[in-house]
Amino acid sequence: MTTTPSDRTSTAGHLLYLLPRRSVVFLIELYRTWVSPMRLPTCRFEPTCSAYAVEALTVHGFFRGGLLSVYRLLKCGPWHKPGYDPVPERRGSAEHPENVISEAPTDGSSVAVVGETRTESLCTDSSKG
Repeated sequence: MTTTPSDRTSTAGHLLYLLPRRSVVFLIELYRTWVSPMRLPTCRFEPTCSAYAVEALTVHGFFRGGLLSVYRLLKCGPWHKPGYDPVPERRGSAEHPENVISEAPTDGSSVAVVGETRTESLCTDSSKG
């Protein structure tokens, strides 16, 4: 298989498209590895703000994921109720089949994984207990 100049250009363009997102995720991972272990665990949310930011950037991209991350950090104060605050699902994920991963479970149920969200439907077979 030979690569054409347009293939190389599209690959380089794709890498440039991913560069800001990967750079920010790298900086967050540095924080999680070197700074966070030295601090007391004070996060009021599940998942933590750094895990939320990595997931938001991965699922939604640099701009929307970055905005979601900043909004989450603004909620990190005594004026907001703590608790479970997941990253919102990507809009139109059903329109993008490359985001859907299918698995074949062994228990007879059907499972579809969309991004980080997992939906299951169990068989209603009376022979299974």
